[in-house]
Amino acid sequence: MKPRSRLSAPLSTLRNFLPRHPLFRLLVINGLAGAGLGILFVIGILALDVAAIRSLLTSTGEWVTGLALLAMGSVTMFASVAMGGGIMLMQSPQNAGSGGSKDGPGALMPVRVRRHAGSSGPSRLWRD
Repeated sequence: MKPRSRLSAPLSTLRNFLPRHPLFRLLVINGLAGAGLGILFVIGILALDVAAIRSLLTSTGEWVTGLALLAMGSVTMFASVAMGGGIMLMQSPQNAGSGGSKDGPGALMPVRVRRHAGSSGPSRLWRD
């Protein structure tokens, strides 16, 4: 029997926690990564006192509310961006190795358009 490493138990627990469907797994992993970046962003803002936000939070009696709003807004934004980026970078099964259309870019062709008889200008949605 093969000896188990120290990391195999936590990794198997993590595999059991994550959804089995690949799309949901991608969303959970990217969402957690984005949430972590959001928390790091808030820590960076407070550590550097950007726009005197730390000073403003500590000078009021409602610093918990302000910190919660800043943290939740940042976590939501970064998690959404990470999840959207993950979805947009997915490859469809038909294009699974090329990273683009196999037919190449579409060719532009001129198209002749006829105007209805009796109309002299652009169409209007209402009449005066």
